[in-house]
Amino acid sequence: MLPILLLFAMQAANPALAEHQQAGIAAQKQGQLDVAISEFQKATEADPASAVAFFNLGAVYMQAHRYGDALQPLKKALELKGDFPGLHESLGYALLSQGYAAEAIPQFQAANVREGLGIAQLETGDLADAVSNLEAALASHPDNPDLLYYFGRATGLLSSQVNDKLLSSYPASARAYQSLAESYSALHQAKQAEDAYEKAIKLRPDLPGLHLALGEVYAQAAEWDKAEQEFREEAKLRPGSAETAFQLGSALLQNGHPEEARKQLALSNQLQPDMPQTLYALGKAYAMHGDNAQATEALNRVITLEPSGTLAAQAHFTLAGIYRKQGKAGDAQREMEQFQKLKSAAAVPPDPR
Repeated sequence: MLPILLLFAMQAANPALAEHQQAGIAAQKQGQLDVAISEFQKATEADPASAVAFFNLGAVYMQAHRYGDALQPLKKALELKGDFPGLHESLGYALLSQGYAAEAIPQFQAANVREGLGIAQLETGDLADAVSNLEAALASHPDNPDLLYYFGRATGLLSSQVNDKLLSSYPASARAYQSLAESYSALHQAKQAEDAYEKAIKLRPDLPGLHLALGEVYAQAAEWDKAEQEFREEAKLRPGSAETAFQLGSALLQNGHPEEARKQLALSNQLQPDMPQTLYALGKAYAMHGDNAQATEALNRVITLEPSGTLAAQAHFTLAGIYRKQGKAGDAQREMEQFQKLKSAAAVPPDPR
C-alpha cells in the first residue's frame, strides 16, 4: 500500500495517476486482481516516469502468478531508480520463474534473500554456494517443503559431482573403491559392494569405517560370522565408536554369544546413551543371559524413549516372553495386548531372534 503522504503528493502532481493508483490498491485489497492490473496499467500510462506505478503493476502480476508479465514493469521500476522494499526480491523471483537464473542472482544478492539466491545458484551449477545459502535459509524455515527439496537436490548433486571427480581422478584409490562400495550397497548389490570394500581395505587396512561398512554388508546378508569378524577389526581401530560397539554386540547376539554381546552393547550405551536400538539389543542380551531384571529395565527404557512404532512393539513382545517365563501371567498379558495394539497400527511382526 502506498503511504498517505505519497498519495497526496501524487494527487497534487498528477490527479489521474493518483486516481488509478488508489483504484488499483482498493481492487487488490478485495482480491480483484484483474481490475487491479488494469488500474495499475492505466497509472503507468498516466505517468510513464512513475517508478511506483510500474512497481505496483509488477507486484500485482506476481500476486496473480503471472511472472512473465511481471518482468517488464519490475525492470522498468528498477530502471526508474525505484527503491521499494521487495523490488529486488520480486524481480529476482520473476526472472527465476522464467529461467533467467543468472540474471536473478544479483537481484537476490541485493535483497539478501538467501532462499532465492540458493535456488538460482543451483540452477546455474554453483552447487557449493547453493548448498550454503539453502542451508542458511532452512535454519530460518526448517519446515518449508520447497526449501527441503532444493537443499536435498543441491546436496545430492554436489555429492555426485565430488564423487565423479574422485572416481575419475583417483580411480585406483581406497576412497574411490569405498565410494563405489557405498553405491553398490545402496543398490543392494552385495557381492559388488563386498569386492570394492575388500579392495579398499587391501590398500588402506587402517582406514576408519571400512571394516564397519563391510560388516554391515555381511549383516544385511545374514552372514553373521563374517560380520562379527569385520566389526571386531573396526573395534580395534576405533574402540570409542558407539556404532561399532552396537554392531559388534548385535552380531555376537546373532551368533549366540550373549555375555560378550552384553558387554559390547553396554559399552555402546555408555558411549552414546539412550539410543533405543542399542537398549533393545541390550535388553535381548540380558534376557538371553538370564538377567531378567536388567532386561526388563532396558526394554522399558526403550518404550519410554519410543512409545510407538516397530521398536516399541518388539520391546513389548520381548517383555511378554520374559514375564511369561517368570510366571507373571498378568504382566505378560498386558505386554501382549500392547504389542497387538501397536502391531495393528503398524503391521509389526514378532522379532524372530
